[in-house]
Amino acid sequence: DGKEFSVAVAPEITTNDMALMIKLAIAGAGITFGMEESFRPWIGRGELVPVLVDYCPRFAGFYLYYPNRRNVAPKLRALVEHLRRPG
Repeated sequence: DGKEFSVAVAPEITTNDMALMIKLAIAGAGITFGMEESFRPWIGRGELVPVLVDYCPRFAGFYLYYPNRRNVAPKLRALVEHLRRPG
């Protein structure tokens, strides 16, 4: 009817395991939240359906914080350069 309302949610399962979240959502155990890229194959096959899309914030990108630009360890510098590459 177009009216807004709030729902108190008391999750029975909480996990940071993406594979488990997907399995539970497909099994009908509830809804899950994450980056669309993570769910795209299941959405494409019709196993999962996006909901509440208008309420999801846009993804602004990843941020990487590290101490300073001087004396950066070579492995960290390589990671930063890799992450900055487009695509």
